[in-house]
Amino acid sequence: MIAHVAEAAEARGRVVLQLRTANPSSVAIEAALRVAQAFQSGIETLFVEDLQVFDLASFPFAREISLTGRRSRALSPADLEREFRLAFSSIQRRIAALARAAEVPIRQRIVRDDPITALAATCAECGPWNVVALAEPFGIASSETLRLLFESVTDATGLIIVGPQARRTSGPVIVAVEEVDRLPSMVRAAERLASVTGGSFVVLLIAEDEERLHWMEGQARLLLGERTDAQILRAESTRGAAEVVAEALRRLKGGFVISQFGGLVVPADRDLKALAAALECPLLLVR
Repeated sequence: MIAHVAEAAEARGRVVLQLRTANPSSVAIEAALRVAQAFQSGIETLFVEDLQVFDLASFPFAREISLTGRRSRALSPADLEREFRLAFSSIQRRIAALARAAEVPIRQRIVRDDPITALAATCAECGPWNVVALAEPFGIASSETLRLLFESVTDATGLIIVGPQARRTSGPVIVAVEEVDRLPSMVRAAERLASVTGGSFVVLLIAEDEERLHWMEGQARLLLGERTDAQILRAESTRGAAEVVAEALRRLKGGFVISQFGGLVVPADRDLKALAAALECPLLLVR
Protein backbone atom coordinates (compact mmCIF):
# COMPACT_ATOMS: atom_id res chain seq x y z
CA MET A 1 0.00 0.00 0.00
CA ILE A 2 1.10 3.57 -0.68
CA ALA A 3 2.30 5.45 2.40
CA HIS A 4 0.20 8.58 2.02
CA VAL A 5 -1.57 11.21 4.12
CA ALA A 6 -4.31 13.42 2.72
CA GLU A 7 -3.51 17.11 2.43
CA ALA A 8 -5.31 19.34 4.92
CA ALA A 9 -7.57 20.84 2.23
CA GLU A 10 -8.77 17.39 1.10
CA ALA A 11 -10.40 16.49 4.43
CA ARG A 12 -9.78 12.81 3.64
CA GLY A 13 -7.29 12.05 6.40
CA ARG A 14 -4.53 13.42 8.61
CA VAL A 15 -1.79 12.35 10.99
CA VAL A 16 -3.44 10.95 14.12
CA LEU A 17 -1.09 11.16 17.11
CA GLN A 18 -2.22 8.81 19.87
CA LEU A 19 -1.15 9.64 23.44
CA ARG A 20 -1.84 7.36 26.39
CA THR A 21 0.47 8.57 29.18
CA ALA A 22 1.81 11.79 30.62
CA ASN A 23 5.30 11.06 29.27
CA PRO A 24 5.15 10.81 25.47
CA SER A 25 8.33 10.65 23.40
CA SER A 26 9.35 14.08 22.14
CA VAL A 27 10.83 12.37 19.07
CA ALA A 28 7.48 10.71 18.32
CA ILE A 29 5.72 14.07 18.50
CA GLU A 30 8.33 15.66 16.24
CA ALA A 31 8.06 12.74 13.80
CA ALA A 32 4.28 13.15 13.56
CA LEU A 33 4.69 16.85 12.82
CA ARG A 34 7.36 16.19 10.18
CA VAL A 35 5.12 13.72 8.36
CA ALA A 36 2.28 16.25 8.45
CA GLN A 37 4.64 18.89 7.05
CA ALA A 38 5.92 16.57 4.34
CA PHE A 39 2.43 15.74 3.08
CA GLN A 40 0.98 19.23 3.76
CA SER A 41 -1.48 17.57 6.09
CA GLY A 42 -2.99 18.33 9.47
CA ILE A 43 -2.50 16.58 12.79
CA GLU A 44 -5.02 15.39 15.34
CA THR A 45 -3.96 14.52 18.86
CA LEU A 46 -5.98 11.66 20.29
CA PHE A 47 -5.60 11.42 24.06
CA VAL A 48 -6.92 8.01 25.11
CA GLU A 49 -8.04 7.36 28.64
CA ASP A 50 -7.78 3.57 28.63
CA LEU A 51 -11.19 2.17 29.52
CA GLN A 52 -9.67 -0.92 31.14
CA VAL A 53 -7.73 1.26 33.59
CA PHE A 54 -10.92 3.06 34.63
CA ASP A 55 -12.73 -0.27 35.00
CA LEU A 56 -9.94 -1.45 37.28
CA ALA A 57 -10.07 1.76 39.33
CA SER A 58 -13.75 1.17 40.06
CA PHE A 59 -12.98 -1.89 42.21
CA PRO A 60 -12.79 -1.08 45.96
CA PHE A 61 -9.52 -2.98 46.38
CA ALA A 62 -7.71 -1.04 43.62
CA ARG A 63 -4.65 0.85 44.85
CA GLU A 64 -1.90 2.89 43.21
CA ILE A 65 1.64 1.94 44.26
CA SER A 66 4.60 4.25 43.70
CA LEU A 67 7.54 3.14 41.57
CA THR A 68 9.63 2.68 44.72
CA GLY A 69 6.92 0.56 46.32
CA ARG A 70 7.06 2.68 49.48
CA ARG A 71 3.75 4.49 49.05
CA SER A 72 0.29 3.40 48.04
CA ARG A 73 -3.13 5.02 47.96
CA ALA A 74 -6.70 4.14 47.12
CA LEU A 75 -7.50 4.57 43.44
CA SER A 76 -10.81 6.00 42.24
CA PRO A 77 -12.11 6.79 38.74
CA ALA A 78 -12.64 10.45 39.71
CA ASP A 79 -9.03 10.85 40.86
CA LEU A 80 -7.80 9.07 37.78
CA GLU A 81 -9.82 11.30 35.45
CA ARG A 82 -8.60 14.46 37.15
CA GLU A 83 -4.97 13.41 36.88
CA PHE A 84 -5.36 12.37 33.24
CA ARG A 85 -6.95 15.69 32.30
CA LEU A 86 -4.28 17.75 34.08
CA ALA A 87 -1.48 15.83 32.42
CA PHE A 88 -3.11 15.92 28.98
CA SER A 89 -3.82 19.65 29.24
CA SER A 90 -0.12 20.39 29.67
CA ILE A 91 0.84 18.13 26.76
CA GLN A 92 -1.89 19.65 24.57
CA ARG A 93 -0.46 23.13 25.02
CA ARG A 94 3.06 21.94 24.19
CA ILE A 95 2.01 20.11 21.01
CA ALA A 96 -0.20 23.01 19.90
CA ALA A 97 2.77 25.38 20.18
CA LEU A 98 4.96 23.00 18.15
CA ALA A 99 2.25 22.66 15.50
CA ARG A 100 1.91 26.44 15.17
CA ALA A 101 5.68 26.79 14.77
CA ALA A 102 5.62 24.10 12.05
CA GLU A 103 2.56 25.69 10.41
CA VAL A 104 0.61 22.44 10.72
CA PRO A 105 -3.18 22.62 11.35
CA ILE A 106 -4.08 20.85 14.58
CA ARG A 107 -7.18 19.36 16.19
CA GLN A 108 -7.33 17.82 19.65
CA ARG A 109 -9.65 15.37 21.35
CA ILE A 110 -9.86 13.21 24.47
CA VAL A 111 -11.73 9.89 24.48
CA ARG A 112 -12.25 7.10 26.98
CA ASP A 113 -12.13 3.81 25.15
CA ASP A 114 -9.99 0.85 24.21
CA PRO A 115 -6.89 2.38 22.51
CA ILE A 116 -7.15 0.41 19.26
CA THR A 117 -10.91 0.89 19.02
CA ALA A 118 -10.43 4.63 19.54
CA LEU A 119 -7.88 4.79 16.73
CA ALA A 120 -10.07 2.83 14.33
CA ALA A 121 -13.06 5.10 14.98
CA THR A 122 -11.03 8.30 14.68
CA CYS A 123 -9.44 7.27 11.39
CA ALA A 124 -12.74 6.07 9.92
CA GLU A 125 -14.31 9.45 10.69
CA CYS A 126 -12.08 11.30 8.24
CA GLY A 127 -10.35 8.52 6.25
CA PRO A 128 -9.11 6.74 4.32
CA TRP A 129 -5.76 8.56 3.98
CA ASN A 130 -4.53 8.67 7.58
CA VAL A 131 -1.19 7.88 9.16
CA VAL A 132 -1.20 6.89 12.84
CA ALA A 133 1.63 7.95 15.14
CA LEU A 134 2.12 6.31 18.54
CA ALA A 135 3.53 8.75 21.09
CA GLU A 136 4.84 6.11 23.48
CA PRO A 137 7.94 4.08 22.48
CA PHE A 138 7.44 0.47 21.44
CA GLY A 139 8.94 -2.36 23.48
CA ILE A 140 10.45 -5.73 22.70
CA ALA A 141 7.05 -7.48 22.74
CA SER A 142 5.15 -4.94 20.65
CA SER A 143 4.82 -6.97 17.43
CA GLU A 144 1.42 -8.33 18.47
CA THR A 145 0.12 -4.83 19.20
CA LEU A 146 1.36 -3.58 15.83
CA ARG A 147 -0.31 -6.51 14.09
CA LEU A 148 -3.63 -5.73 15.80
CA LEU A 149 -3.30 -2.08 14.78
CA PHE A 150 -2.80 -2.92 11.12
CA GLU A 151 -5.69 -5.39 11.20
CA SER A 152 -8.12 -3.13 13.07
CA VAL A 153 -7.34 0.39 11.85
CA THR A 154 -8.20 -0.11 8.19
CA ASP A 155 -8.39 3.61 7.36
CA ALA A 156 -4.67 4.14 7.93
CA THR A 157 -1.97 3.76 5.28
CA GLY A 158 0.94 3.76 7.70
CA LEU A 159 2.09 3.76 11.29
CA ILE A 160 4.82 5.92 12.87
CA ILE A 161 6.62 4.36 15.83
CA VAL A 162 9.75 5.14 17.84
CA GLY A 163 11.87 2.93 20.04
CA PRO A 164 13.25 3.67 23.50
CA GLN A 165 16.55 4.85 21.97
CA ALA A 166 14.95 7.43 19.62
CA ARG A 167 16.89 10.70 19.57
CA ARG A 168 16.54 12.46 16.18
CA THR A 169 14.39 13.10 13.11
CA SER A 170 17.04 14.87 11.02
CA GLY A 171 19.24 13.07 8.54
CA PRO A 172 18.74 10.87 5.46
CA VAL A 173 15.55 8.92 4.98
CA ILE A 174 16.33 5.19 4.84
CA VAL A 175 14.05 3.13 2.60
CA ALA A 176 14.38 -0.43 3.92
CA VAL A 177 13.36 -2.53 0.90
CA GLU A 178 12.51 -6.22 1.15
CA GLU A 179 10.24 -6.45 -1.91
CA VAL A 180 11.35 -4.56 -5.04
CA ASP A 181 7.79 -4.00 -6.29
CA ARG A 182 7.21 -1.80 -3.25
CA LEU A 183 10.17 0.44 -4.07
CA PRO A 184 8.43 3.10 -6.25
CA SER A 185 5.75 3.94 -3.66
CA MET A 186 8.25 3.88 -0.80
CA VAL A 187 10.57 6.21 -2.73
CA ARG A 188 7.72 8.69 -3.27
CA ALA A 189 7.13 8.78 0.48
CA ALA A 190 10.89 9.11 1.08
CA GLU A 191 11.11 12.08 -1.28
CA ARG A 192 8.45 13.92 0.69
CA LEU A 193 10.05 13.12 4.04
CA ALA A 194 13.54 13.99 2.80
CA SER A 195 12.32 17.50 2.02
CA VAL A 196 11.84 18.10 5.75
CA THR A 197 14.54 15.88 7.28
CA GLY A 198 17.68 16.55 5.30
CA GLY A 199 17.14 16.34 1.57
CA SER A 200 18.52 12.90 0.73
CA PHE A 201 17.52 9.27 1.01
CA VAL A 202 19.17 5.86 1.05
CA VAL A 203 17.72 2.66 -0.40
CA LEU A 204 18.82 -0.20 1.85
CA LEU A 205 18.25 -3.61 0.27
CA ILE A 206 17.47 -6.39 2.75
CA ALA A 207 17.30 -10.13 2.08
CA GLU A 208 18.26 -13.42 3.65
CA ASP A 209 20.92 -14.44 1.10
CA GLU A 210 23.49 -12.87 -1.25
CA GLU A 211 21.88 -14.14 -4.44
CA ARG A 212 18.62 -12.39 -3.61
CA LEU A 213 20.49 -9.17 -2.68
CA HIS A 214 22.37 -9.18 -5.97
CA TRP A 215 19.13 -9.53 -7.95
CA MET A 216 17.42 -6.80 -5.89
CA GLU A 217 20.29 -4.39 -6.51
CA GLY A 218 19.98 -4.81 -10.27
CA GLN A 219 16.24 -4.21 -10.16
CA ALA A 220 16.60 -1.17 -7.89
CA ARG A 221 19.15 0.44 -10.20
CA LEU A 222 16.84 -0.09 -13.17
CA LEU A 223 13.92 1.50 -11.31
CA LEU A 224 15.89 4.49 -10.02
CA GLY A 225 17.77 5.07 -13.27
CA GLU A 226 20.25 7.95 -13.25
CA ARG A 227 19.04 9.58 -10.05
CA THR A 228 21.83 11.19 -8.06
CA ASP A 229 19.85 11.93 -4.89
CA ALA A 230 19.44 8.27 -3.92
CA GLN A 231 22.19 6.00 -2.64
CA ILE A 232 21.66 2.24 -3.03
CA LEU A 233 23.22 0.03 -0.35
CA ARG A 234 23.04 -3.67 0.42
CA ALA A 235 22.71 -4.88 3.98
CA GLU A 236 24.54 -8.05 4.93
CA SER A 237 22.48 -11.15 4.21
CA THR A 238 20.39 -11.69 7.32
CA ARG A 239 20.01 -15.48 7.26
CA GLY A 240 17.09 -14.97 9.60
CA ALA A 241 18.96 -12.83 12.17
CA ALA A 242 17.06 -9.67 13.14
CA GLU A 243 20.22 -8.24 14.71
CA VAL A 244 21.85 -7.87 11.28
CA VAL A 245 19.11 -5.57 9.99
CA ALA A 246 18.93 -3.59 13.23
CA GLU A 247 22.67 -2.93 13.22
CA ALA A 248 22.60 -1.85 9.55
CA LEU A 249 19.89 0.71 10.35
CA ARG A 250 21.78 2.00 13.40
CA ARG A 251 24.99 2.57 11.42
CA LEU A 252 23.24 4.63 8.75
CA LYS A 253 22.13 7.21 11.37
CA GLY A 254 18.98 8.16 9.48
CA GLY A 255 16.39 10.75 10.33
CA PHE A 256 13.57 8.39 9.36
CA VAL A 257 13.20 4.78 8.27
CA ILE A 258 10.45 3.56 5.92
CA SER A 259 9.74 -0.15 6.05
CA GLN A 260 6.99 -2.70 5.55
CA PHE A 261 5.36 -4.46 8.48
CA GLY A 262 5.67 -8.21 8.75
CA GLY A 263 9.05 -8.62 7.07
CA LEU A 264 12.65 -8.93 8.21
CA VAL A 265 12.87 -5.40 9.68
CA VAL A 266 9.68 -5.55 11.74
CA PRO A 267 8.46 -9.15 11.94
CA ALA A 268 4.85 -9.82 12.89
CA ASP A 269 5.59 -12.99 14.82
CA ARG A 270 8.80 -12.31 16.76
CA ASP A 271 9.89 -9.91 19.48
CA LEU A 272 11.43 -6.56 18.54
CA LYS A 273 14.33 -6.70 20.98
CA ALA A 274 17.08 -5.99 18.43
CA LEU A 275 15.17 -3.17 16.75
CA ALA A 276 14.23 -1.55 20.07
CA ALA A 277 17.89 -1.50 21.11
CA ALA A 278 19.23 -0.14 17.81
CA LEU A 279 16.67 2.22 16.29
CA GLU A 280 17.57 5.88 16.94
CA CYS A 281 15.05 7.55 14.62
CA PRO A 282 11.33 7.20 13.85
CA LEU A 283 10.06 4.34 11.72
CA LEU A 284 7.20 4.72 9.22
CA LEU A 285 5.63 1.30 8.71
CA VAL A 286 3.51 0.56 5.65
CA ARG A 287 1.23 -2.40 5.05
